Amino acid sequence: MAVVCEFQDMKMASPQPGSSPDSPSPSTLNSHKFSAHDKDWQPYTCEQCEKTFPSRSQLSKHQRSHSALRPFQCPQCHKAYKTPTELRNHTRSHTGEKPFVCSECGKAFMQAICLRIHMTQHSGERPHSCPHCSKSYPTLSKLKVHQRSHTGEKPYFCVECGKSFADPSVYRKHRRNHQGHRPYSCGLCGKTYTELKDLKNHERSHTGEKPYLCSDCGKAFSRSSSLACHLRIHSQSKPYQCEQCGKGFTQLSSYQSHLRTHSGEKPFLCPQCGKMFSDPSSFRRHQRAHSGFKPYPCDKCAKRFRQPADLAVHLRVHSGQRPYKCQSCDKAFVASWDLRRHMLVHTGLRPFSCSECGKSFAERSSLNKHCRVHSGERPFKCSLCFKAFVVSSSLRKHERTHLAERPLQQQPVSESAQPFSMSLSSPTTLPQFSCSHCDATFGTWEEVQAHERLHSIPPPSTTTVALPLGPHNCPLCQAEFVQLSDLRAHEKTHPKPRPHICESCGKGFLNQAGLRKHQRIHSPTRPHACPYCGKAFLFAAYLPSSKCCSFIHYRSQCYLSGCSSIGVFISFPDPASHCVH
Repeated sequence: MAVVCEFQDMKMASPQPGSSPDSPSPSTLNSHKFSAHDKDWQPYTCEQCEKTFPSRSQLSKHQRSHSALRPFQCPQCHKAYKTPTELRNHTRSHTGEKPFVCSECGKAFMQAICLRIHMTQHSGERPHSCPHCSKSYPTLSKLKVHQRSHTGEKPYFCVECGKSFADPSVYRKHRRNHQGHRPYSCGLCGKTYTELKDLKNHERSHTGEKPYLCSDCGKAFSRSSSLACHLRIHSQSKPYQCEQCGKGFTQLSSYQSHLRTHSGEKPFLCPQCGKMFSDPSSFRRHQRAHSGFKPYPCDKCAKRFRQPADLAVHLRVHSGQRPYKCQSCDKAFVASWDLRRHMLVHTGLRPFSCSECGKSFAERSSLNKHCRVHSGERPFKCSLCFKAFVVSSSLRKHERTHLAERPLQQQPVSESAQPFSMSLSSPTTLPQFSCSHCDATFGTWEEVQAHERLHSIPPPSTTTVALPLGPHNCPLCQAEFVQLSDLRAHEKTHPKPRPHICESCGKGFLNQAGLRKHQRIHSPTRPHACPYCGKAFLFAAYLPSSKCCSFIHYRSQCYLSGCSSIGVFISFPDPASHCVH
């Protein structure tokens, strides 16, 4: 039954026989009269909260909200409700019945209120506006939830984990995670969800369906929320503005993550390594690095990735697509970060400087790695020999040396397990992956895949082909080369300018770092001293290779008869000195 909202020309009398079925009932007209025209006359008052209502039935319905009694129970899932209307609406979630159909687009809904809210999308009616950002909403409840994003109010508090929420629907969804109630299961992968709409959104990841189409550029999306965020790119609407730096954002989640960069808050803690993160996406990406879980495979080369965005960038390697072009030199790249890194070649900008030595870097990650040289921090430790490294790539390279030192046991893997998720047989063993064509073994599954592709390469042709001289010319001596790598190797034979000159001896260096290292030779200070004999050195690296007379001290007890040092530890330069003692 359609719900009619135009009451201006309607009479308050009861409908006559033979009237239109779309005509409102007397109770509907009376409720409208009291709520819209006679707001001051509402004779029924709630004794608990003093809220007034125009009719006794509405007061009775309201009083059930104060009572904890839920007499109406669902026979399928035993969930209880306060009113029969709420039970009927819930029952439709089991049957899938959607009796309320939109006359404009044919979309169906389970509840009449959902249809009325949907109709505002066609009419464009959004009567409730936010006084802070002028954003408007079709219902007052949605406006109140939005206003909490300005005030920071989060009245819905979870007693189990202490988390607070501004939206009651998000709070109810969060409570289901604690209760373990996830009734909606995917028939393909078995993943469960707390709400039916989340299951339908997930199922599109299997089918590839993208029903939400952008009318401006034709891009399709699997979620309506993704389309709404995308449309803000065309309209250049950024409703969430940072008051500290003025930066705008299209999504509330991005705005909230940005605010943490000013406050320094990092609420997401990794339980394995203790690292903290300011946004949940970085936290989830970091957790996959611990587990090794890479759920996104490439259908071209079977390589796997942790993020769908990483897979999308990798697919451009196969397709040859390079959408990011440099406006200065027309060079194209497969990823946006590659373009940003390349632009530093033209600008020469190195915004990240070391506070210890003044060396500057183009990227923050490079600065963080460099700072470990000063601090001595080596966070990546080998689980076998406990040797520590500054960067993770050095640790992985070092771990491969253990594979050649001793045989490794391999944990049995079930048939359903993926080859990249092999577990260790003990905490002191490394994973070993074997080639299916030969007896070669590797430390990672990616190395096995790269090696096996060598078996599929056909043998080179025995036909000799005369190659013409290539277009690569040396700018100094005009020598020609076929390969660019040969030209690069040739250029190293020409002396390079050394603009950094030592004032003490006149020796030149390619960069400032080399000059600073050289100037220590002229300095009288020797900061690195031997803890046994006190001999000092310019660099710490010289200590292990020093031939200092007492560098290697042999501490032992002399047990020779007649020696006055029996039972006393004495330091000797080496074991031979102990023999002649």
